[in-house]
Amino acid sequence: MMQMFRQSKYLFAVAALALAFVGCKGESPTSPNTTSTSGGGTTPPPATASISLTASNPNPLVNSNSIITATVTDSTGALVPNGTAVEFDTNLGVFTEGNTQSIIRTTTSGIATVTLTSGTVGAATVSAIVANVKKTTTVTFSAVPITPPGPDLTPAITAINPTFGRPQGGEVVTITGKNFRTPLRVLFDFGAGTTPKDATIISSTGTTIQVLTPSVDLGVSQQKTATVKLINEAGTANELSVSGPTFTYQNTILTPKITTATPASGPIDGGTRVTLFGEGFQAPVQVFFGAAEAQVLNVTFNQMIVVSPNARDTTPNAGTTFTGAVDIKVIDINSNTTATLSSGFRYVPKMQITAVGPTEGSFLGGTRVRIDGTGFADPVAVVIGGIAAQPISVSGTEIVAITSAVLVSNCADVTGAVSVTNVDNGDSAQGPNFTFRVPKPVIISVTNATVGGSTTVVVLNASGVPRLTIGDQPLIITSATTDPTTGLTTFTGTVPLGISTELKTQACVAGGSVPVPTQFPVTYTSATTTCTATLANGITINPIPAFAVTLNPLSFAPFNSTAANPSATPPTTGSPSAPQTLDIVNTGPPAIKVSSVSPSGCGNFNLSGTPVGTVLNSCDAFQITAQYTRTATAGTDTCTLTVVLTDPTTGNPVITKTLILNGTAQ
Repeated sequence: MMQMFRQSKYLFAVAALALAFVGCKGESPTSPNTTSTSGGGTTPPPATASISLTASNPNPLVNSNSIITATVTDSTGALVPNGTAVEFDTNLGVFTEGNTQSIIRTTTSGIATVTLTSGTVGAATVSAIVANVKKTTTVTFSAVPITPPGPDLTPAITAINPTFGRPQGGEVVTITGKNFRTPLRVLFDFGAGTTPKDATIISSTGTTIQVLTPSVDLGVSQQKTATVKLINEAGTANELSVSGPTFTYQNTILTPKITTATPASGPIDGGTRVTLFGEGFQAPVQVFFGAAEAQVLNVTFNQMIVVSPNARDTTPNAGTTFTGAVDIKVIDINSNTTATLSSGFRYVPKMQITAVGPTEGSFLGGTRVRIDGTGFADPVAVVIGGIAAQPISVSGTEIVAITSAVLVSNCADVTGAVSVTNVDNGDSAQGPNFTFRVPKPVIISVTNATVGGSTTVVVLNASGVPRLTIGDQPLIITSATTDPTTGLTTFTGTVPLGISTELKTQACVAGGSVPVPTQFPVTYTSATTTCTATLANGITINPIPAFAVTLNPLSFAPFNSTAANPSATPPTTGSPSAPQTLDIVNTGPPAIKVSSVSPSGCGNFNLSGTPVGTVLNSCDAFQITAQYTRTATAGTDTCTLTVVLTDPTTGNPVITKTLILNGTAQ
């Protein structure tokens, strides 16, 4: 069986290559073919073949190539003729010539080659097949080796200790880091336009260096900062410079200087967090606002954070409602030196909110709200109803702000306080509540419609993204228009065709049923607010006025009559079949007219019933009665009745029914 399969593949390949030769018969090669080609060979394989199979690289890396070479000889050891087909197969990777795991190549000088590659690690079993001879070899793909990175020999400074020192120098500083290699130099660099100063190295290891700081002239300043730099293997071909943290030279005794205070104002009851900027601040310090001492929270060389005292304590005998500017004074206790910022802080009345109006507005935002009170100082942060608002004007006694939109859930109003905060001094006050109103929708009216037709739904207080349903079917909204005067929104939409299956039906006495106008609830939902409104029995949906009839029964049963038998003793006479009645019932909403009943081949049938030309309203029936009358002789007959029903308004045919009557006399 396998040999037959191989031979069939060979014959297919021969046919394919023969077609290729026919298509190219006008071309002549300029030189003989020296490589194997893909496709089927034209030379029949030898009855007995030997295959030698080798791989150029039996152990390649993934995504690299190995060339597989098959050398084919016949039973005498001679190389097979050119064009002999060799099938190559692999269970791992692909042959690049066809990006496939199976390919046919042809021999040149007894040799066929193919290129194997694989993106997956593993052993590929490659086979070469000529007729019924098969040879295999293994090519093992291995992962590309990962070369680990070499050791990091780059020097680095991670910390110095201490980071402050006196300008006279001579202080021991420990530098920690990694990959320190002698000879070493440590420099203190004071920036552009200056010459770095060498520190004296006391000791060093690969991770620690101890130096004595060089001296520095501070000049008129009280502090100067240098960047610590390390030159590793100084003076050698491997010299490398790296920078580390900074070291600050500072006078032992400092003289304070205040340049600014922020915020520069605050409420009269104190408690404002004030940042003082300057230089020469040195703990322990005292800070005074007028005559009152402030609480000191934090001290650095050029910055202090303090808390303002109560205004009534800053000026003796000024009373409890003192407002205005006071001096800020800093005293460095160790040096007994002072600095004063004249009128550095101003006390303002404690903020109060006395009135807010209006106290409600739309949840969509955009309401203009006026806040009256005292102690407002621009810039301010305003919150209305618990939601940040946008202030558009600010004075000491009045703020006007615009509300922002709020997220609504459960169709509920949102209520929250009104509050104001002075950004500069942190003073704040809270006022009355503000309510974001969520309008509750009401369906005012709905126009009746036909399935698939257009309807209009008028809704009061429609807001956000609308959704309308008729029963449980979504209304396809085509337009929406809101009257700004009345607040009524008129939605126009298309009644979904799917609602036709939910229409009520009326059973017909003669059989079948007719869809009838049906009332459905209409529901409006705002996807934005989740508010809903439902109008029970809000719309009457009429069925599509389509013509339809139902047969009851679905067809005439076979008619059987008795034929006369004059040779009987005594002779017998025939008898007609029993009569059958069939109703054509109008099961569509519009009226329909029976315009014609045309019989064909009905000579042995008696036909009667409702007169032609009768107009059938819904559930009316057109009756046809038939009897088979063949009695003289045995035989069979087929009668065809063609019934044409028309639109009584236009006279156009709308339904044609063909009734077949089969009669047998025996």
